[in-house]
Amino acid sequence: MHTNNNNSYVICQVERLLGNLKHTNHNLTTDRFQDQKVYIPSHLCMKLEKQLVIVNEFKQVTPRAMTRKILSEHLGTRRNAWNAPKSFGVDDLIALLRENDIMGIAEISSEHYGSKTRYIFGALSPLQLACSFYKNSYLSHGTALHLHGLAPLETIFVNHEQSPKNSRPRISQAGLNRVFQNSQRQSTYVFRYGTSTITFLNGKNTQGAGIVDMQGPRGEPLKTTSLERTLIDVVVRPQYAGGMSNVLSAFRQAKDRISVAEIARLLAKVKYVYQSGRRPSRSGGECSQSRPSPCGRDGQAS
Repeated sequence: MHTNNNNSYVICQVERLLGNLKHTNHNLTTDRFQDQKVYIPSHLCMKLEKQLVIVNEFKQVTPRAMTRKILSEHLGTRRNAWNAPKSFGVDDLIALLRENDIMGIAEISSEHYGSKTRYIFGALSPLQLACSFYKNSYLSHGTALHLHGLAPLETIFVNHEQSPKNSRPRISQAGLNRVFQNSQRQSTYVFRYGTSTITFLNGKNTQGAGIVDMQGPRGEPLKTTSLERTLIDVVVRPQYAGGMSNVLSAFRQAKDRISVAEIARLLAKVKYVYQSGRRPSRSGGECSQSRPSPCGRDGQAS
């Protein structure tokens, strides 16, 4: 047994205690816990068998990313079932799972917007991780082109839609002229994760039009835009697909796979209209010039 003075953890080999565990729980077997290490916070005096129940429950978790808040809520829900003492907090749960190699930590960082952290269970791909930061988000634009086999994977684009709006913008020729005289708005809400770049978009609410489930390059389950919805999106925002030449290449490659009727149906549903008299926000969106406060919209036609 070895004591770490820095974090007051006591390292115990489970095999030394298997005899005691068998008396407590006849379902426990030697093979199940062979060579497993458990790090016991000495100030909690929490019994080893209780910690083993927690560790093995989390071993069954399918690959996913969790927030600290979700872990804390899960601890509150399961505390009685685990028979964990009140002194066992979320920091102790995180330490227990990390020390037993059940959970990892992934952090994305931005030069301008700080960092975001997720607690990772299982082999989570960068595409899955990118979609874990906003509820109901999905992969879009250039990333969706890649998933449909129409482009290489470069930046990871993640779209999380705005809430529904009742108002409709008024269109004028002068407004359209202003729109096309300026460069397209582009999201600056960009983060790095290892060698990957993740750009978060906040497009108009489409009520999930053309959002589909798909397997990723590693066979992982992902949410992304359908082929037809993807082609519409990259025409509206070609800079999120690497430029107009990439958009043209995608249409050429997809010409025998697309449904014109489905494109027409999606266009009728999403009702894209260019707005004018706006300024960009951090996620590439627009705020009315009469409103000085920042907003989190993407530069998506709306």
